[in-house]
Amino acid sequence: MQSWVMRHPHWDYVCYGNESLSEDWETKPQIEEYMKRGWYAGAADLMRYEILWRHGGYIAGSDSQCLLPVDELFDDGGEIYTVYENEFMRGQMVAPIVASVPGHPFLRLIIDTLKAVDPLYLDHPWRETGNLFISELIEAHEPDIVIWPSWTLIPEHFTGRKYKGDGKVYARQMFGETQGLYRSVTLKAKLENFFRSLYASRARKRLRAAGKARIRH
Repeated sequence: MQSWVMRHPHWDYVCYGNESLSEDWETKPQIEEYMKRGWYAGAADLMRYEILWRHGGYIAGSDSQCLLPVDELFDDGGEIYTVYENEFMRGQMVAPIVASVPGHPFLRLIIDTLKAVDPLYLDHPWRETGNLFISELIEAHEPDIVIWPSWTLIPEHFTGRKYKGDGKVYARQMFGETQGLYRSVTLKAKLENFFRSLYASRARKRLRAAGKARIRH
């Protein structure tokens, strides 16, 4: 995290940690559920969207190392930004929103969509709040969003694929939760999360089936 401060001495820097969990978040029930499960990426995603909606700015994760100042990435005058996870892996998914002006309507859509999800039905963060969710929302609503090439912030994918071109690399992504770099979740918690995920999947199927039955009736 200090690497971002060092390379942007003219920026105002705010660190959001565990103490920020007590704030009045719109998605607080969902945040608390993710924290209970030990799926911290989900809680971080939800906080990210609300922070950007309120204040705007650039959000760097604690598992991201800054190599060069990113100021010039905003010279195009865009209002909301993300980055490809990798153009060749997992269907060209994007990362969660990286930067935005405050009050952007796409952030409002993201927050409203997520706070409507029953906490018990929350899926794994990369599907529910992160990469897949944001990618599908962009595809469905086609917002005017700038998507940077993956090598700008993620030159090495967690699968090991490395960027070998000559494009400018501004940061490295460590994939902290995916790579197990944070405090490990207990076996009991992992089993509970598995059954919660299975329950959520089955519940969704039942709801879809009920909806079809009502339509037929």
